[in-house]
Amino acid sequence: MVANTLTLSLLIFCKKFAISSQKTLLISYFLKNMSKLKYSFFILAIAEFIYNISSYIINMGLGRMLSVSSYGRYSLVVGFTTMIIILVGRGVPTAMAKRISEHIGDWKKIRSIRNASARIQFLIICTLTVIFYFSSPLIAHAFNDITLTPLFRISAFVIPAFALSSFHVLYFNGLKFFKAMTIMKMTRGVFRIVWILGLAYTLKLEGALFGSIIAPLSVFCVALVIEYLFIKKNTTNPIKKLEKYPWKNIISYASGFIVFLVFYEFYIRFDMYIIKSLTGSDYYTGLYNAAFTVALIPYFVMFALTFILFPTMSELTKKKDFTNIKKTLVHVLTFLFSLLIPAVIIMAIMPEFLITFFFGQKFIAAAPLIPLMTGATIFITIFYVLASVFNGADMTRVPAIITAIALICGFSANMIYLPIFGITATAIIFSCTATFMGLTSLVMMYITFFRKHTKNKK
Repeated sequence: MVANTLTLSLLIFCKKFAISSQKTLLISYFLKNMSKLKYSFFILAIAEFIYNISSYIINMGLGRMLSVSSYGRYSLVVGFTTMIIILVGRGVPTAMAKRISEHIGDWKKIRSIRNASARIQFLIICTLTVIFYFSSPLIAHAFNDITLTPLFRISAFVIPAFALSSFHVLYFNGLKFFKAMTIMKMTRGVFRIVWILGLAYTLKLEGALFGSIIAPLSVFCVALVIEYLFIKKNTTNPIKKLEKYPWKNIISYASGFIVFLVFYEFYIRFDMYIIKSLTGSDYYTGLYNAAFTVALIPYFVMFALTFILFPTMSELTKKKDFTNIKKTLVHVLTFLFSLLIPAVIIMAIMPEFLITFFFGQKFIAAAPLIPLMTGATIFITIFYVLASVFNGADMTRVPAIITAIALICGFSANMIYLPIFGITATAIIFSCTATFMGLTSLVMMYITFFRKHTKNKK
């Protein structure tokens, strides 16, 4: 009984993102065996802790301020807009981060890479914003709800705002300036609470959308201050003339990474879109998104790992240091499974408590969906962490192919079973495809970094 009580306490604290004694021991073990990364992980984990608390505070607040249908519309519009900006707008900044991580200390080269990336990104984002704004009626029609048109037009301005802040996050990521990333993550969480909930309180659904625009713009202002102070501190001699960095070096990596993003972002979000398209129900969309948000708490928390692993794997693979790659992966996976397995147990036995805690009693109908998604809780988290490993190692096609297969299977299964069994079928399909992705990525990791190089060493 005592052991069960302690385990249950640990799980509840994990759900609330508090640091329990057992979790502290796990993190200490993880950090001890990854001395090069421990400080970076620690500060980013704190930032991720604060940011994810803000995300769930926002969801809790909106779940109580808005009706289930309005919450479903908000989730659909903001989710779709965010997916578009990530698909189109994240490739270049990620390529910039990778190229910068290959030239740490060479500020002339770094500034050249940044300037070239900024020019490309400016053209992409301006074009995307204009197209998205004027295509709003078509997008709304695709969801069989023309009343979404004004909401999509408002959300079009999320695109440049989000792009400005994310560009600087990845710039600092490439520099391995994790202190700056920590500050931006924390301030973003605070700004999102203030702007989204503040405006939603007065303007309801439209206010939440306006808050989604103003919050990243506020983070961008913070990034400008950090960049000025950081560059001034680390570049004592002014750089008078910059060489032009070949834009092809950025596009070459960005194109492969964008292919992965296209498949992955559609995969992680298409459930809501297909529910809305096939059922036409904002209510079911809201219920599913609430269950999805709770089930993927560990997934969102582990984002701190991906920010560290991406530049780290880029550096280690360039040096062909496979010994440290294998050590890093073993410790990362040990840490992940130590947290994910207890997490799914608490989700399986306490779904009603979790859904009412985060969203309120009116979302109680979403509770049965949470245990059905526990496979996704474990394996989509593992997949995404390992995807950052493959992407950092210049192997973007590995996670892209895995995701493409899962997307095709998931879409086909939903077209058949969603009209018959409803959103319960969608939850089961999501869990099954995520399990396939996680297991396949583990197999590919073993083949790529363990078996192949062990044989070569022999």
